[in-house]
Order: sequence, then structure tokens, then C-alpha cells
Amino acid sequence: MPSSKTIIVGAGIGGLAAALALLRAGHHVRVIEQSAALGEVGAGLSITPNASKALAYLGLADELARIGSTPTAGSLRHYRTGEDLVRLPQDRSRERYGYPLYHVHRADLHQVLLSAVTALDVDCVITSEEFVSLKEGQDGVSVRCSSGWSEHADYVIGADGIHSRVRAQLFGSDQPNFTGYVAWRGLIPGDRVPPGLLDPPLCMTLGPRRMLMRYPLRRGSWINFVAIAKRDAWMEEGWSVRSTLDELMAEFFDFEPRALDLLALTPPDRLYKWGLFDRDPLPSWTQGRVTLLGDAAHAMPPFTGQGAVMALEDAAVLGRAAQARGAEDLFLKRYERERIGRVTDALAMSRARADLYFGDEPAEQVKALTAGMMELRTLYDYDAGAVDFDML
Repeated sequence: MPSSKTIIVGAGIGGLAAALALLRAGHHVRVIEQSAALGEVGAGLSITPNASKALAYLGLADELARIGSTPTAGSLRHYRTGEDLVRLPQDRSRERYGYPLYHVHRADLHQVLLSAVTALDVDCVITSEEFVSLKEGQDGVSVRCSSGWSEHADYVIGADGIHSRVRAQLFGSDQPNFTGYVAWRGLIPGDRVPPGLLDPPLCMTLGPRRMLMRYPLRRGSWINFVAIAKRDAWMEEGWSVRSTLDELMAEFFDFEPRALDLLALTPPDRLYKWGLFDRDPLPSWTQGRVTLLGDAAHAMPPFTGQGAVMALEDAAVLGRAAQARGAEDLFLKRYERERIGRVTDALAMSRARADLYFGDEPAEQVKALTAGMMELRTLYDYDAGAVDFDML
């Protein structure tokens, strides 16, 4: 019996993880990506234990350990005085959940996934192809791109991000919701930073309606930071733009000297500003032989650190559904049924944390963060690679 053919739109982390899961399940897979090249993008990413489990299912546990850094001691710090309000002990995720928490460079994880996919099928990823439309018939789905490239497949997965064109074709055009927050993300070369600015290695500085978090990447060769502030509106063209050091320093002008000294070391070409957006949950994201994955299905704000994590879980569950016994044409619905409640809960949890984390008093922010860390443990217990559809 010939293997099923699946086209995945989008070669980000979610799309590549889905490709790997389906290749391992025996599908013939093609990933189409509008970018001409798959280069280094993004900055730091937290791989929480539930994501580590999903990547282990995909056969990438050793590669994750190679590229990741496990958090050591940290602190929650007062923005003005620099006082450590809470000292955070070394992470114990491995003992609690069986898998560690890592910090990785997004580009490193992307490259690991890409290498794993192309090791199974060197021709799997097709670049410079911009998705235009799809049409479902009785025997499958036809996909067309702006170049004139077209292909027929048994299934299509829309993994093309928060502005998903696949989603728009399935459910109509709508706009993401601005959450009321803006994030500056930057990378600082580790050799530029005096050791005194990195004690402890992981630090979250809390101020009125603002937060600054930093941690090392690539064994300390880079220092990643994200600085978030509350805003009434996002007035920029696009959702990610270049920023300037002057703009960043003006927003956090009253933060304590060590925080400002660190920010001042940011190279201009490593500083970006992002509007933080999400989407309202869908009651269903599958139509016939087409489904959505990752931000295309359930974009969420970063306040639980679960956006990319949920995409990795999606991919692992998709792979498990494809391997389950029974009618093959049900595997997309099985995947959706397993995932939709969980990601809806994760989205609600992330939205609820925004106003709690970004209050006016650091002491109250500490209480909210501490309570939030406890609640996040309910997310970390999940093992996407262990979902058994034969038992459901």
C-alpha cells in the first residue's frame, strides 16, 4: 500500500517538527516555505519539560542536550533598588518531570529539526514557494503557489504562523488580537559582558507594567534578553521591526544600573521590537483533509513560555495519530480532538497572567509569578509522545 502524501505549509519550528513526525510515521512529506533560505532567525527559546518530551519522541533528545543550556540559579529583582526579592534555586525539572528544561537559540533548534528532516528525505523542504490556495477533492487536496508550482497530496497541514493563509482559506480572513504588550528582544555577545552583570545567570527584573528577563545561550557565548512593556496600541507596520537602543533605554530608563548597563551592550543589529499578538481559540481547526498546527491554529502570548512548545506538542501528537490503528483518514480529527482542549487551556492561562505579571508593584508581581510557576507544572506533566490513540 503506497504511503500517504502530506504537504506542510511553513518551515518554521512547528512545520519542521510535523514533517519529522510524519516522515517517521511513514508519510511522504513535502514542506513548502516562502523564504528563499532557511537562515538564523529569532533569539532565545525556553524548552520546558513537556517540549523536551516531544523532542525526545522525535528522536532529538541528544541533539537538544547538545544545543541547550540548563538554567542554574536565578532571581526576581526589584527594578529600582536592584534588590533580589526572591532567589530561585537551580532548576529541578529532570527530577520532577523526567526531562530537563533547556534554554536554546531558536536558530539552533530550527537547524536540528531541518537536519533531521533532510536526513530522512533530502528533497523534503522546498523554499521560495509562496502558498496561494488549496482545493480539496474526493481523492485529496491540490495546493498552488504564486510561482505556478502545484502539487496534489492526501493531506495538508497549515503551519504558516499567526498570519496563516491556510487558516484564512479554511475559516475566512481575520486579524490577530494585539495583547497590549510590546517586547524588545536582543542578543549580546557574552564576551562583552562583565561577570558582575550576570550574577545570577538567570534574572527577571520587575517594574511597574514592565519586565526584563535575561539568560545565557550557547554556553554563555550569547546573553539573550526580552524586555516587555505595556502599551495601548501597536502602531508599527508588521509585527516585528528593528528598534534602537535609544528607544529601549527610554522605555526602561528608571531600571537599576546593572540592568541598564547590560542593555547598553546590545549590538544595533541584534535588537528587535515585537508586538505581542494572539488569536481567539477556534472551535475546530480541521476541515476534511486539511488541518492547522502551531500559531496558525492557536497563537498565544508568551507569558507562560508555551507558544513554540505547543507547536512541538502538536507535531508529536500528529505523528502519534498517524501511527494509530484504524481508518487513516481519521488521523487529523484524532489529532485535533487530543489537542484542542489543551491548547485552549494554555491560551487562557497565558492571557490571565498578563495583567498579574505586569502590575504596578514588584512585590505583587513576585506573588503572581511564584503562583504562576506552580500552576505551570500542570502543563509540564504532559507527554505528547506517549498519547495512545489505540486506547482512546
